[in-house]
Amino acid sequence: MKDFFLRNNEYHLWATNLLFQSINSISNEDYKKDIGLFFKSIHGTLNHLLVVEKVWYSRLIGDLYVPKSLGEELESNREVLQEKLLQSIIIWKEWIEKFDSLRWQDTFRYKTMRGFEAELLFCDVVQHNMNHRTHHRGQTTAAITQLGGPSPEIDYVYYLQTIGK
Repeated sequence: MKDFFLRNNEYHLWATNLLFQSINSISNEDYKKDIGLFFKSIHGTLNHLLVVEKVWYSRLIGDLYVPKSLGEELESNREVLQEKLLQSIIIWKEWIEKFDSLRWQDTFRYKTMRGFEAELLFCDVVQHNMNHRTHHRGQTTAAITQLGGPSPEIDYVYYLQTIGK
């Protein structure tokens, strides 16, 4: 299971880098423009991704981070935001590498943003995080296309073909 999550994390790093190449073709005005996404803009969506990455990772390491909201702006500069998102994926990789392979099916207990006690399996926490990235990359790709930018080909199968699997 560890190898599966490490490969998927590498995919997310690859896909996010390609996404950023497409985003970089968008003007700053369009990048921050409210185009009807849940978090309004590409910028808002990327900030949301960073918030959620921090929330889940902080829960796993026991150093709880509680944002003001899921739409909180953590970084206003788009280049710095991109670097922080890429760094977050690397941090998750390091956590996965160190995680005891026998504990993937163990229960992880945490408190939700609404203050309720909840539990998931460790493997489901990691899978949720990866699905969340994919979900918002899809929204962002649609936004880039709507704004006239190039849509990156970031399907998982393209990644596997790129690495020769």
